[in-house]
Amino acid sequence: MTLYAGTSGFSYAAWKGTFYPAGMAASRMLAHYAERLNGVELNGSFYRTPPPETLAGWAAGVPAGFRFCMKAQRGLTYSAPAFDKEGLARQVGRRLAELGPRLGPVLLQFSPTTPKDTTLLDRLLVALGLSAAVEFRQESWFAEDVYAILRAHSAALVVTDQDKWPRAPLVEVSGLAYYRLRRDYDMAALERWRSELRALASARDELHVYFRHEVEAPARAAYILEA
Repeated sequence: MTLYAGTSGFSYAAWKGTFYPAGMAASRMLAHYAERLNGVELNGSFYRTPPPETLAGWAAGVPAGFRFCMKAQRGLTYSAPAFDKEGLARQVGRRLAELGPRLGPVLLQFSPTTPKDTTLLDRLLVALGLSAAVEFRQESWFAEDVYAILRAHSAALVVTDQDKWPRAPLVEVSGLAYYRLRRDYDMAALERWRSELRALASARDELHVYFRHEVEAPARAAYILEA
């Protein structure tokens, strides 16, 4: 079982005094985080792919078993039809590959206004050239022809637990699974998720789970990882 758990982002001043020591410098946060959790989902890359020197610094600052799950740039899934999405996907793929073995699945997040487009999905996954997890925010995407493309690329169908978006069905499309838990969970709900995720992880090659960036999120992720 390979189970990765963490939060959406790590550099939050509001976590000082709880997860981080009160006086911790921002430059020390990643190392502290990576000593306690083994994965992080970074959403800033949705707006701008980090430069090579930033990626190299991150990779050098975490243990070998740590994974960065980067959200792909919004131009891939939110731009107008005429935009060169494949060209951008190739650029993003080349840049993120510089994280080397520290790179987890790249998160492709489709707009809720984008209807199913299997040709676009296939071309993006080909151009990206990296392990991917795909989040759909419109129910038209939950279809067998979409699942077939995900299977062909060994990509994950992202399951998002949030009122705002439809929740993906529990369809096995690859050995990779990816969950985004976006609610305020009490202990009973967290225990249910822990049991479900750990059982699922035992049947997958790799499972990632990331909590919304609330002050309680690191403790929730750590609980998922507890043996």
